[in-house]
Amino acid sequence: MNLRNFKSTLLILSICLPLFSESLNPPVITSTSQLQPKTKKYIPVFAMDGKLKTSWVEGAEGEGLGESLQFKYKTPINFRSLSIYNGFGDPKLWAANNRIKKLKVTTESGIEEVVTLKDSLSRQVVEFKNEIRAKEISLTIQEVYKGTNSENTAIAEVMFDSEQAGSALVPPKNTWAIGKWKTKSNIARIQLHNDGTCEMGYETAKMLCTWTEKGDKVIVSLEATLPLTNTDILEIKRRGNATDPVIEINGKHEFVLNRDEV
Repeated sequence: MNLRNFKSTLLILSICLPLFSESLNPPVITSTSQLQPKTKKYIPVFAMDGKLKTSWVEGAEGEGLGESLQFKYKTPINFRSLSIYNGFGDPKLWAANNRIKKLKVTTESGIEEVVTLKDSLSRQVVEFKNEIRAKEISLTIQEVYKGTNSENTAIAEVMFDSEQAGSALVPPKNTWAIGKWKTKSNIARIQLHNDGTCEMGYETAKMLCTWTEKGDKVIVSLEATLPLTNTDILEIKRRGNATDPVIEINGKHEFVLNRDEV
């Protein structure tokens, strides 16, 4: 084995091991195309590697209509729904790339259903008309929400909600961060979801973000610089008591629980 092949093998193992550890029935994942720039990878397995910031991106000319991801399991799985993170998982690149509007789901037994996805990075659960049993599943792009700077269409993460399939995506454990927060003056708001995605701001001026854990802190990655902090990275730490919690952002901005309905 030459050095190049050895490095390629290590890369595949590093990508697939998290998936294998969560499922005894890992699928072989392929695609009709993939974006192949010189410095980065957007391979099919990135759509099921448990990491939001790595994504599969189709590589056909145009908007990627008709391009698909294929999942082939060793033994059949039963599922009534699938979970998907639509578009590129890195919030800085989400709006620039296309997101899927209509997705066709097909199986080797001839089952076919077209579903409509929301234009959102947060987890979406798609319910099917009937329970599906399949070994081979294809997800085909039918229509897209257009990106601002690119015609490429991406999927950050997809999971078939099935005990036989398993899941590689591990939700954050810092449950204290989950929920709605705002400054006391209500000049800024942030909402953190239990799937590792979040939004900063209001419906009319909302900024996407993702969050991860770092010890007793939470690190938020924003899609753009936040004027309040003059940075696109937020470090959040919890203070206060259980009944009246406070979070401290970047060591100086204090947010309290946002108990407003809207």
